[in-house]
Amino acid sequence: MEKYKKFLYILKAVIFISLFTSALYFESAKKQRLIILCLLFIAFLVTNMGKYFIKDKKRVYLMSFAADTALIYLIEFNSRLLINYFFHSFYIIVLLEATLTLQLTKGIILGTLIVLVSMIKYIYLIYYKFNLSSVSQMMFFFMINILILIIASFAQQNKQEKEKKDVLYKELLDAHRKLREYTDEVNRLSVIEERNRIARDIHDNLGHNMTALIMQLQMAEHYMKTGSGKTQEMLQNSIQTARDSLSSIREVVETLRGKERIVSPEKAVRTLIDEFSQKTGAEINLNISGEVINDVKAGTALYHILQESLTNSVRHGSATKIEIELDYSETSVSFSIKDNGRGSENIKEGFGMKGIRERVEDFKGSVEFQSHDGFYVKGILYLEDV
Repeated sequence: MEKYKKFLYILKAVIFISLFTSALYFESAKKQRLIILCLLFIAFLVTNMGKYFIKDKKRVYLMSFAADTALIYLIEFNSRLLINYFFHSFYIIVLLEATLTLQLTKGIILGTLIVLVSMIKYIYLIYYKFNLSSVSQMMFFFMINILILIIASFAQQNKQEKEKKDVLYKELLDAHRKLREYTDEVNRLSVIEERNRIARDIHDNLGHNMTALIMQLQMAEHYMKTGSGKTQEMLQNSIQTARDSLSSIREVVETLRGKERIVSPEKAVRTLIDEFSQKTGAEINLNISGEVINDVKAGTALYHILQESLTNSVRHGSATKIEIELDYSETSVSFSIKDNGRGSENIKEGFGMKGIRERVEDFKGSVEFQSHDGFYVKGILYLEDV
């Protein structure tokens, strides 16, 4: 593109030199007038060709066209002929360059000024030689200049519109690229989030049932050593717990396939507590206040929070008594789980506790873990905008 512009400027210089040489042939200029014409043309040529180096300086570039017009007028003024069409051709070239390279509005204004200046010699012609031929010449060249101005202006307008379309197209491509990157990132995060959810569900369900199963097998072992008749019963319960574990894993798989059982939150929680209490022998007291809201997502999250808390109480704290309180409101549900286990002096959040925190944060809630005369979990889930 740069080589193409350089070629056009060289071609323009050749045309100007050819026209000026031809004009001098008919001028028969000698001595002082010849020197003045040559100096004015050299100044015009330097100013005109200098545009190649100052195009980035918009104000200077605009003023250079005014300087060109003034120099052409001075060259015509020093001409022996009243109308020298070779010199007049300079106006047309400058007019085309101005309207094609400047912004549309500035190009039209400057082009109109060039047309008016180019008509001054024809006004002199009519003044000194008023006849139909002089008026016709003036009107003819005036219309030619106006036509050139209009055509060049339309060409510049089309050029600017094309440039705008190119810019918009590039912006659209850039926006499309960013949108694609954003979509890829969302898909990647969605996959990670789904993996984490699956891991939490498997951990909560399987860990919960495995804790109960271990306790049942330990109790069966104890009854076997003491010769108690409950050994068979505990083994049957262990088998049932193992089956429940398998059923829970199947439920997770069915959920991944888009098949999820719809159970009321209150019923699901009560079933969880009854089964866990029966399997582990732990005493669990549930206190629900407020009207239970049938929010499936919040109910599922709360179910797994209680499931993990109960499992931790028995598995890590060896708790025998657990107090659960649920407080429902229109916009939130608060929960607390307190056990009488041995607790922990240094609370370290493992996978299960991190899962509880992640579930709570999904609902813009908060949770805290305390260890004092047992272990205590307290938190809140917000139901707004869920």
